[in-house]
Amino acid sequence: MRHSLRTEAPRRGAIIPLFAILLIPLMGMLAFSIDIGWIAVVRTDLQTAADAAALAGAEKLQELYVEYTMPGQLNKNAILTTATTNTNTQTCPMYTAETFAGYNKAGNVSITVRDQDVSFSYLDGNSTFHSNYWAQGLTGGFPNSITVITRRDSIKNTPVSLFFGPIFRVSTKELTATSTATIYSGDVTTLQAIPGVNAHILPVALDMNIWKTFYTSGQSADGLIHLANNGDPQLQVYPYGPYQGAFNLVDVGPPANNAPAFRNWIDNGETPNDIAYLSNPENNLLPVTLSGPKNWKDGPGLTDTLLTNFQNEMGKPNLIPLFMPYKAPLGLQPQNVGGYQPTNNSGGGGQNQTYAVIGFVGVTISQAEGNGSNMHISIQPYAIVDPTAQMIDPTTRLSTAKPVGTQISQIGTTATNPVITTFISAKLTQ
Repeated sequence: MRHSLRTEAPRRGAIIPLFAILLIPLMGMLAFSIDIGWIAVVRTDLQTAADAAALAGAEKLQELYVEYTMPGQLNKNAILTTATTNTNTQTCPMYTAETFAGYNKAGNVSITVRDQDVSFSYLDGNSTFHSNYWAQGLTGGFPNSITVITRRDSIKNTPVSLFFGPIFRVSTKELTATSTATIYSGDVTTLQAIPGVNAHILPVALDMNIWKTFYTSGQSADGLIHLANNGDPQLQVYPYGPYQGAFNLVDVGPPANNAPAFRNWIDNGETPNDIAYLSNPENNLLPVTLSGPKNWKDGPGLTDTLLTNFQNEMGKPNLIPLFMPYKAPLGLQPQNVGGYQPTNNSGGGGQNQTYAVIGFVGVTISQAEGNGSNMHISIQPYAIVDPTAQMIDPTTRLSTAKPVGTQISQIGTTATNPVITTFISAKLTQ
């Protein structure tokens, strides 16, 4: 029986035509993914520029807030103008924000921010923003937040050019990014030791009543209003009038009775070892609050041998401790606070005396001159962010820092003067 063998003709290849057909959408998808990735990179760059600009502008808001709320301030309108418009000065938040935005590039294009893209608002205690900041807050009239918009669009800095978009008749993409930073303040209650970081605490203690009186009336302990070179009131702390021990050296680390130790503290601040000594539970010197003062050792008498060191600190931000006095003039005697009755506060110096420290305020030395009995030292409120300073409730261990203008300081100020000069780093809030 015969079988016929039939040989079928080989099939012609169809893979190459199919590949050619599919190559078009594949190339389109590849081109699309490249452009999408490029857009994502540029958008991230824009956001980075907006964040940096907002945080830099917020830092300037801190400084102007303290100046705006300074007792006897007669130039509030001018300060508010500097705070909310572009005055082309280094102290201006808008100018600073735009400058810092310009340090960044988005898609290899340097970012320029328009004045119209920088705005100000007020963040209240309920996490609500108000554009009418002039009607908000305990102090009223001053914003605590700055918003910056960065652009790569037809309005500014040109739209983003696409690599393969023109194939689909889309050659550019418009992008924007927005960032808001808010300034936060609170009472410093304790310090943390950070390796390699010194604290900025002047080794002097100031009577809380002198600070409080200054913020109420602009007057120093001698009952007079003293003006600094900048035209604003300054608090004359030495000589200090009728008070004894109202402004004197205090140990801000392990006990020291010699001028070189205090000279080093003034010049270089407190080392991590100094802070560790204060924070050691066995020494019981931190945390400090109005209802829970801690007794810090009195230093030697203040002499003009340290005058040059104080002069070197003029214009620089520093913390100084406030203490609750044992003796004060009529009308300023300390009251029982939280069940505490001060009994061992300094009354005029001496190595066995202590100061009942209740907290810290931010200041700068505004005057340091003279010698001997004619030596004069004055300070002004000053915004300070010290990385070693912590605003923590000793009971709950939670942060007490809040948006500026939403809380009243517990030390040295009143309900009508709810001023705080100590801040944490500004936060990105939107």
